[in-house]
Amino acid sequence: MNDGWFSMEFSQNLKWFSLLSLLSLMSLSVRRGRHRTPVLFIWTTMLTLGVLCLGACATALALGQPGHVFRPLLVVGVVVTVVFAATFALIRRGYQEAELRKTIARDI
Repeated sequence: MNDGWFSMEFSQNLKWFSLLSLLSLMSLSVRRGRHRTPVLFIWTTMLTLGVLCLGACATALALGQPGHVFRPLLVVGVVVTVVFAATFALIRRGYQEAELRKTIARDI
């Protein structure tokens, strides 16, 4: 068995990264079409983080790391990826609809 990438105490703190999914509450500003650039940046960053955690989990499993290493990576990767991937298309469509409403309002 290989030595773990990090200690068991540190791995217990990794679960708090799942709270990053609360950033999805920023989607409330989408209806008004506000903060497009920061919101889309956060969504792509969080998706990237989730996929990287899943990749690190797969690597840890392949290298035979102990459970306290790959389990938190799996939980964080799944939670963050699912939350942000499920809402990414809705966010983009919401901003497109907000732009269309602004364009129609200008034309009137």
